[in-house]
Amino acid sequence: MSLKKIIILILFLILPLNLSALEKYQLPDDLSQEERSKKIDSLKWYNWDDPEDHYLQYQEADAEIYILENEYYLRNNDVNQYSWWVFGHENINNDIMILSDLYTVYSSYEDDGYVSLDDWKDIKPADLLTEMRNIQDAWREDLKAKGLNYVEKMDWIFKPTFDEENKSVLMSYEADWVKPGGNKYKTMQTNAIILGRKGHIELSFVYSIDENTTDEDLKEYSSIAKDFTNGVSFKEGARHADYKSGDKVAAVGIGGLVAGTLGVKALAKAGVFAKFIPLLAKFWWIILAPIAAFGFFGKKTNSNSNSEQIEPEEKPKRKRRSKKID
Repeated sequence: MSLKKIIILILFLILPLNLSALEKYQLPDDLSQEERSKKIDSLKWYNWDDPEDHYLQYQEADAEIYILENEYYLRNNDVNQYSWWVFGHENINNDIMILSDLYTVYSSYEDDGYVSLDDWKDIKPADLLTEMRNIQDAWREDLKAKGLNYVEKMDWIFKPTFDEENKSVLMSYEADWVKPGGNKYKTMQTNAIILGRKGHIELSFVYSIDENTTDEDLKEYSSIAKDFTNGVSFKEGARHADYKSGDKVAAVGIGGLVAGTLGVKALAKAGVFAKFIPLLAKFWWIILAPIAAFGFFGKKTNSNSNSEQIEPEEKPKRKRRSKKID
């Protein structure tokens, strides 16, 4: 092979890697609004231009997610880049980030196999919350030393609940956060797990709440999360009910999965908790993370819209809300 052909081959192999390389830093506070907008416009946003209600085809999970016209989203590598620019660290394993004026939803798929329901009865919400608090306590000093936000207090809003019809679990909790310098704010997060035949989808909903947030607001947010979760479905042949003898079975049941998703070791079998170590890395920031509000960058000016849209035959009854986040 000639030297020229060798050089061309090397360039062919290297250039795609360079083009997709992440910029691993947080955008500085003194960056102008124009520069922020320019950065965010460089990502591939779906459903921003010519938005419409549609089903997002979730190929990784053999499933689909119903999207409202007032929701827009990033996929795969762009989710990670967004996380670096906004939070200053990785967003590991999340395939999709969906935003609206009120909430952010992170979605990931784990192909660990069919999840048994046998250990659901063993879940003790009080024990889960205690472990979550202990983890936050253990991280607090390290986060403060690094100049990062940390959790001061956390509580259940509603405890883990199993929906038999669509084989999903929903749970929600709130936290009081402290910023470097002492300023405080609140967040609410709802987690959902939707079970399939070969794996499961994990959803994390993050909201912005404060002292003015009422119990009625929290109920409405919970209703939105439930409706969103009901708008996520595995396709025929990939549903939890499609399980057949001989299919791969997950190492943990639904109880252990709930605990692992929350980043705690309760209910995990001996030797199995190691599988949750990547989840701890994944969720150390996303558990009760600040909402990834688009207002961080100001109004977006354009985008590449290529959302693989499909006209839905029947629309899930998700509630709309016009309230804006300050």
